[in-house]
Amino acid sequence: MRHQPAGRIALLTGWLLVTALGTAQTPRAPLRYELRFAAPNTHLLEVTVHADSLRGDTAEFAMPAWAPGAYRINDYAKMVQEFSAADAQGRPLSWRKTDKQTWRIELKGARAVTVQYNVYGNTMANHWTQYNELHAFLAGPATWMYLVGHTDRPIELTLAVPEGWQVATSLVPLGGNRYRAENYDWFVDSPIELSDWQRQSFTVADTTYHVVVHDVLGQKDFTKFTNDTKKIVETVVAMFGGRAPFREYWFLFHIWPGVGGGLEHLNSTQITFPSSWDAERQAGRYGSEHQLKLFVTAHEFYHAWNVKRIRPLPLGPFDYSREVHTPSLWISEGLSSYYAQLAMVRAGFYTPEQYLESIAELITEFEQRPGRRYRSIAETSWDAWFQNTPPGNTNLSNTNYSYYDAGQILGHLLDFAIRQATANRRSLDDWMRLLYERHALPRPGFTPEEAVRAASEVAGKDLSEFFRRYVDGREPPPYEQYFGYAGIAVKRVPLSEQPWLGATLQSTHEGQTLVTNVEPGSPAEASGLDRDDIILGADGRKLDFEPLLKALAEKAPGDTVALTVQRWGRQGTRTVRLGANPHARFVLRRIENPTPLQQAIFESWLGRAGTAAAQNSLAARMRTR
Repeated sequence: MRHQPAGRIALLTGWLLVTALGTAQTPRAPLRYELRFAAPNTHLLEVTVHADSLRGDTAEFAMPAWAPGAYRINDYAKMVQEFSAADAQGRPLSWRKTDKQTWRIELKGARAVTVQYNVYGNTMANHWTQYNELHAFLAGPATWMYLVGHTDRPIELTLAVPEGWQVATSLVPLGGNRYRAENYDWFVDSPIELSDWQRQSFTVADTTYHVVVHDVLGQKDFTKFTNDTKKIVETVVAMFGGRAPFREYWFLFHIWPGVGGGLEHLNSTQITFPSSWDAERQAGRYGSEHQLKLFVTAHEFYHAWNVKRIRPLPLGPFDYSREVHTPSLWISEGLSSYYAQLAMVRAGFYTPEQYLESIAELITEFEQRPGRRYRSIAETSWDAWFQNTPPGNTNLSNTNYSYYDAGQILGHLLDFAIRQATANRRSLDDWMRLLYERHALPRPGFTPEEAVRAASEVAGKDLSEFFRRYVDGREPPPYEQYFGYAGIAVKRVPLSEQPWLGATLQSTHEGQTLVTNVEPGSPAEASGLDRDDIILGADGRKLDFEPLLKALAEKAPGDTVALTVQRWGRQGTRTVRLGANPHARFVLRRIENPTPLQQAIFESWLGRAGTAAAQNSLAARMRTR
């Protein structure tokens, strides 16, 4: 069902406009969508689609199987019910499903058809739809069918907005709760929030940014977050020449307990936070919850360039019917994480010391993943679609790992490699800008080979060996070498004095200890421990989760421990000889006496004050050598 648009989206003087190529074409008749709402407790959305200018004996309507940016099969057709079709005079037309997501209508000579269906929406997730008495959030792929073979046609949407609600969306307003999109790709990539939301707006370089919040925890003031978001926007936009490729951008935020995450769109993003704006608990290596919120916001905003406009070739035009594989998601997602956290340093939300500590934690966790032995970073990108598989049914916890983390780490190494090779005159920023210049919409996306050539061109040297070893291959990166270019010392602190079980343990609701993973070659595997085992105690003592962890930590490598294990309702004992922890903890610190080049790389990398003067001085010294 892959389809090619009849028109192309062109960038003209920094703004996205629509132009027809070649000879004049007959205007494409728009598809007209209407949306009404059933009773909120039914969670049903009533969709009507009017399509004319049809040809042939049949017309097919389909629901997407996935949402661009969320690389998993969701089968949105399972949320559809009560499908019907009629001709222009209202006479019913027969239809049948040809697969799990496609409805084929027998036109019987009709050249226009009206399709009606209901969508069930009752989950507050980034790529799903939710409708209840509080609000309606419409994720495009989970709501709108497409006319197969006609995704290039313009879309007009009419919303029957419930009383007291207002509409927030990046769709083009036509007045009277009517909206327009240039084609289905734009339509489905424009989420809609309907509720009594609150909004704050700001302007950066002639673009207006709307911060829209629907907060079920109490409508707390989000002025500080808006101001901090503006700093993030300014930092990211500056990297791409100071202007954004849109006149308006919509941040659609939800404060919704128990749900978190974000999904990027062309001119907007939808992000859900599970905690209120004033929450300040620690959020792991990201710092506070406020810092984590900013990181997610920066990541999704950076996507407006990286993946929405600079994207791997297979990702567009979109095939909504099946998985679309690419080995380059480490660029699309991982480098977005790299620049998101780096933007936070450049905008002043992390000190350099805090940032280095965070990246050291990231590398430590990354290098402990057993999957590093089984998959390259390119392979983890290709296999992104496996994430839809329930974890208990696979061994992916031992054979796979995050291309987000991998790409974020590679971002550092590539950035330092380019800066070192060019005496800090070029950087990874230049690579992203070159990819944008050559491959951003409306141009076709990039291939892995084109990405390597662009990086080599920016660096002024062949970087294909870097990609062969650390992207397509499974070699561990020489962190000391690349961080050293920025005057950062990498220390590996052995953990060999710590006892190692080699099993992932978590607490059950009853406080017992559940084995969720057993690493290959570990003492846990050698002892016969298995996933889903319940550890009831150790050395004859009944121990809940926390006391058990403490008891294991008090052991030494080589000690044995007798674990009381419950499996399939039966109890037994597994004797484990604990090993020495084979991993290391990474520590990143600035060296005391960096060279002028190391100093300049470090300062310009983090956007520190005085960078320009330092770079100019360095360049002058390099020219006199």
